[in-house]
Amino acid sequence: MAPYVCFETQERFMDDIEISDTGIAVMCDIARASGFDLDDDKQAVVDHLIAQGLVTQTGKHEPDPRYEVTKRGQHELDQRGVGVNES
Repeated sequence: MAPYVCFETQERFMDDIEISDTGIAVMCDIARASGFDLDDDKQAVVDHLIAQGLVTQTGKHEPDPRYEVTKRGQHELDQRGVGVNES
């Protein structure tokens, strides 16, 4: 499948990424910048999302968000119709 090109950033995204429901939920938690507890299962999901280029570490420490959704990750959420409202 041909890559999708973001016209604003000229980044290329492949449309064949598979993200679990848990992965989507974790990405939404990260995008909302809400502090969430990372148990071993969620940490494994975050590690997988990082490996896929959907999430990155910010280099910050609590209370600041430790992770953020990448442009590629936001594209994947948008393609799935997942809206994230920050509270």
